Amino acid sequence: MPTNPTDPQSRLLTEEYEILHEVARVLHSSQGLKSMLEDVLGVLTGFNELKVEKKAGIFLADPEKKVLNLYCMLGKFTDEFLEKEKVVPYGDCLCGRVAESGQLLMSESCFTDARHERKYEGMQAHGHYIVPLKTGEKFLGVMFLYTNTHPAWYQHSQEVLLSIGGLVANAIENSLIEEELKNYRNHLEELVAERTANLKQVNTTLEKEVAERTHAEHELTIIREQLRNLGNHLQNIREEEKTRIAREVHDELGQSLTALKMDLVCLKEELPSNQPEPQERIQSMSGLIDSTITSVQRISTELRPQILDIFGLCEAIAWQAKEYEKRTNLQFDLNCAHVPLDNKELTTDLFRIFQETLTNVVRHAEADRVKVRFRQQDNKFILEIEDNGKGMPPGKIEDSQSLGLIGIRERVLFLGGEVEFLGEAGKGTKVVVKVPLES
Repeated sequence: MPTNPTDPQSRLLTEEYEILHEVARVLHSSQGLKSMLEDVLGVLTGFNELKVEKKAGIFLADPEKKVLNLYCMLGKFTDEFLEKEKVVPYGDCLCGRVAESGQLLMSESCFTDARHERKYEGMQAHGHYIVPLKTGEKFLGVMFLYTNTHPAWYQHSQEVLLSIGGLVANAIENSLIEEELKNYRNHLEELVAERTANLKQVNTTLEKEVAERTHAEHELTIIREQLRNLGNHLQNIREEEKTRIAREVHDELGQSLTALKMDLVCLKEELPSNQPEPQERIQSMSGLIDSTITSVQRISTELRPQILDIFGLCEAIAWQAKEYEKRTNLQFDLNCAHVPLDNKELTTDLFRIFQETLTNVVRHAEADRVKVRFRQQDNKFILEIEDNGKGMPPGKIEDSQSLGLIGIRERVLFLGGEVEFLGEAGKGTKVVVKVPLES
């Protein structure tokens, strides 16, 4: 049976997408940063088209000292390498040059490339991919991969590696922020414990005790606000990354698949009708492309529905309701007054609150009908979501394990609004969100 020249290209595009998807999945796992980055190196070195060895590593940048610190590796390296490559100054050898330029670097051989200044006893000839890890203009480190000497460079290697480098850099930045937050929390806990002990020791007068407690409460209020701001910052980073990935998946991969489908249609029309086997082959390939396009659209929409940015909150909620009606037994009663929302962050937060509420309804409420209302009143936007389920116990609202409710409350508080969870056993639950509208 004759083979079609576009079939390998289709498989290659699918493999690229699978590698990017697997890297993104690993980076969103809950494991520690070092284990997560080692798993990413394992995934990346498994991409056959790059033709890399099972040897790779990541340096993290120290911008103050202008050096790269060896953080994690995959494969076997000599003791001499591990000792001498602990720290690499900016501008030194291949990795240091990438730290200065911020550009991806490819080297065909460590023995003939004058930029490869560091050599060790017993070193075997090899080539390199050196990938900058950047978020925007912020440089966080480099990732190095080993190849055979004088490799046949994969034509999309730069785009794939730079995309993965951006994902890895975002994960590193988020991890550093979370580590800073963890250290800050630990410091605050130590501070609170120390001050509590001091209060017990110096509790000689009621006035001093009241003054100390008032001071501590004020500091805790500031701390809560700082933590809320940091939490919102992390949410914004995740939302921006979802939007970017959704756009790249939809635009770049979707366009490539569409072009491939058009080529197949043209090829099918050019083939003689008396050759059924090529016709059947093309028809099968066309069906596979259609299925892949559908998957791309679904994944892109789940990451960031374009309808939210194009048509606004009301249409996005209506679309999401229809999706839930397809997958569950829920029926929706929508009454969405036209309230102009020019604030993209506010629109996104309200949509995510709606999604989180529906998730709780599906998981816990045992409901079959949901009413959704939103309107403007006294320069406030009011969103009401009510189900006819089994209701919510009063203690559940304040339960520290109710992470969905906590997430909704924190989003609303950051917007300067208020939220109520109203429910009785057997009478359903109602969520009322009120947020101020900007002038």
